[in-house]
Amino acid sequence: MDEKKEDKIDILQVGTNQMELVDFRMYELRENGEIYEGIYGINIAKVKEIIKYPNLIKIPSKDSLIEGVYNLRGEVIPIVSLAKWLGINEPPNIKTKKVIITIFNNITIGFIVHDAKRIRRISWRFVKPPSEVLIHQYGNKIVGTINLDEEHVMIILDFESICEELGVFSEEDIKRIKDTAISGAKEKKKKAKILIADDSSTARKIIKTAVEPIAEKIIEVKDGQEAWDLLNKLYEDTNGRIEEAVDIIITDVEMPNMDGYRFTKLVKEDERFRKIPVIMNTSLSGNANIQKAKEVGVDDFCTKFIAEEFTAAVLKHL
Repeated sequence: MDEKKEDKIDILQVGTNQMELVDFRMYELRENGEIYEGIYGINIAKVKEIIKYPNLIKIPSKDSLIEGVYNLRGEVIPIVSLAKWLGINEPPNIKTKKVIITIFNNITIGFIVHDAKRIRRISWRFVKPPSEVLIHQYGNKIVGTINLDEEHVMIILDFESICEELGVFSEEDIKRIKDTAISGAKEKKKKAKILIADDSSTARKIIKTAVEPIAEKIIEVKDGQEAWDLLNKLYEDTNGRIEEAVDIIITDVEMPNMDGYRFTKLVKEDERFRKIPVIMNTSLSGNANIQKAKEVGVDDFCTKFIAEEFTAAVLKHL
């Protein structure tokens, strides 16, 4: 499975609340000597390609998660140990190791996995937020879980939180986003009522910081279904005057229950809500994802977290 990934996301009809996941495995050596096989998933839209475990170039790094770098056709890519990030005790001499080369947030990073099995097509409605037990074990490292059958559960990891640990989203970046918003807000007399839909607490924190200078009110929800239900409730509460409750919607793409594509499609096909500007703010990048966003009628598409791009999109719709 070291061949270059084809653009498989294109075979999915946009707005159907479906995605494709790379099913990969992480093996853990337990204290009793048994080896546990954990099933994990990553959205194929984030995957550039999957390669056999290469000879890595060791570099000085203050972060122990980085095992080294790899020169992939002239591009030097940091390679991260997923086992270390998850706190897994690796069995010795794993012969099936692969590296999943990802691209998101306009950053290319490789992740060492113990094996890559197959591609699974999944509906986001089957992706459920992590249980309290998993939150206790993994913290904010999980986006959601999927019951594959009576005995097996797939865990979808929050790769954005890995980036946060690696310092990709630094305090300086967040400050720059806020400063850009403050500067732009001076030119706008109106402040907005903003609905944010994002399952990542990291992302919501950064977005909220970014829009506070230009916001009259900020409403946060954790997925597209929650956002859709809230819009309908607000419509009833305002007797159809939804513009009194929401001026702008900022939504992620990858969310449990209902993804951002499906949510945006519902908004833009409903005459009650279609005039509300929808800004898609996602770690997914590239022309294929931008095209999909356009197909569901999104008003702007931003890659997390480019300060100038994000605040310009929000300010444009004030």
